[in-house]
Amino acid sequence: MLKAVLRELCDQADIQVVGTATHGSELQRLVSETSPDVVILDLGMSTGRFEPIAAVRATCQAYPNVQIMVLTGYEDKVWVRELITAGVRGYVLKSDDLSLCLPEGVRQVHRGSRFYSPTVTDKYFAYEDIASSLTAQELQVLRLAAQGLSNAHIGKELGLAEKTIRNYFSGLYSKLNIQADKNVNPRVSVINVARELGLLPQE
Repeated sequence: MLKAVLRELCDQADIQVVGTATHGSELQRLVSETSPDVVILDLGMSTGRFEPIAAVRATCQAYPNVQIMVLTGYEDKVWVRELITAGVRGYVLKSDDLSLCLPEGVRQVHRGSRFYSPTVTDKYFAYEDIASSLTAQELQVLRLAAQGLSNAHIGKELGLAEKTIRNYFSGLYSKLNIQADKNVNPRVSVINVARELGLLPQE
């Protein structure tokens, strides 16, 4: 994958590759030595003692003029959300046609814009308006339900009556457009939809 990435970038007249590394833990050293405008962080290089979210956050703080793109096979919304929150400006999937999207992604990120694979855009941003409508209390209820807690136990955890928890679920069913289905428990459906929206970690 690294050779393919380098080949696509080196073929561009307006892009210069100033350095490479074989492991994500070398990120800060490489940025310090080469002063790049854009970093492409391959999460496939992140095995072992390297935590990419913390590394991205630290790099953005230490080098605010350096823009970071992630190249990865991971589409999990929680993972995407955390990396974007940490400061990533681009998120490209390895399943994309890199010859088309990677050079353009570098250009856009360098200009200060954001660049995301269409798959990431579709999956991560499609329901952001719905997700943002949920209250902090509703999110707490969802997360506890996803851990397998009953309404009574959720109420005990939050100091609320069981009836109040049932009311929260009624509101969640409405906001997340959970349709009645005799074959599927609506509680299971709302948890699954919340995961699809990136509100809960994938199992």
